[in-house]
Amino acid sequence: MPWQPFLSVIPGSVPADLAIKHITCSDISDNWPMKDQVVEQIDDINQQLACDLSLEAPEIFVDNLGKRRIRCRNKLSEQAFRSRPALEEWRCQLVPTALALWAVQHPLAVRLISGGEMDLNSRPWFIHANDARGIRSRAKVMAAIADFHLNDSVAANWISLACGAAVPVLKTLHSAKLKSQKFTLLLIDHDRQSLKFARGLATQYGLVEGQHFQLLMRNLFDRMIVTDKLVQELGEQSAELVDGLGIFEYFSESEAVHFIRHALRLVKPGGVLIISNMLKTSPQIDFALRCVGWTTIYPRTLFELREIILAAGINLQNVTVTLPSDGVYAVMEINVRE
Repeated sequence: MPWQPFLSVIPGSVPADLAIKHITCSDISDNWPMKDQVVEQIDDINQQLACDLSLEAPEIFVDNLGKRRIRCRNKLSEQAFRSRPALEEWRCQLVPTALALWAVQHPLAVRLISGGEMDLNSRPWFIHANDARGIRSRAKVMAAIADFHLNDSVAANWISLACGAAVPVLKTLHSAKLKSQKFTLLLIDHDRQSLKFARGLATQYGLVEGQHFQLLMRNLFDRMIVTDKLVQELGEQSAELVDGLGIFEYFSESEAVHFIRHALRLVKPGGVLIISNMLKTSPQIDFALRCVGWTTIYPRTLFELREIILAAGINLQNVTVTLPSDGVYAVMEINVRE
């Protein structure tokens, strides 16, 4: 994967005592048709929303037949969904489950996981929307970190917290598994359908349940924030690598502190915890939250992330933050020293 350093830094935008790595990585949108037109179109929607905070996100309701439908509450959302049936089905049937990410991770797929056909107006948004690119780039960052930790090990354990469909995890492990003599992957999520999908994908990659991977249905809020029951169940220092790539930004500040503290207890000395958070400066954040209507999250600045890390009792010298050039996510690598 060709990565290049990305050196544009706005003065004062990053904490001076936090190690920051700026990178650019290749993406399907780089050379795909209509990029400039689609980006301009979404930027225009985003700008209109940013200028009028009274414009509300769409809401989902259940009709008399028990079918989930969308109710747009601003004209920009209405126009966006009117000519994009795949986008509407994706929003109604898949969001906020982890299965929604499949269309972003595989925008050239013929159909959504829910069965609907990808139409010509929806596909360019799944390819070129900045948030879609951010989902793909954060997965590549995690893959590079994980690859470093897994391939130098005779044996390695990976725990994925709130794994969802586990697409980036399984892709990473699939490419790394032949270089490691032994590995185990524990996929943990509260959603039965997402775990079922993850099982099928892992099997397609040639991984054997009970030998290479295991599934565990648990609610992280109850067992990793309110209590430490999951740590007690799995055992402290039980994995070289622990990730919560897609869950951290759904926690409030106090919840995020508890999550980090408990998750780090699962990491062996020499291992790493990987988490990510959408940045408040994400270029199309209003489009994502109030046009498409993604589930409520806590976008944060690097300074806010720094305060959470410190509140969790972590030495900043053990933390590296990677910022892909798309500007959507901060990916945090927290190392546990030997």
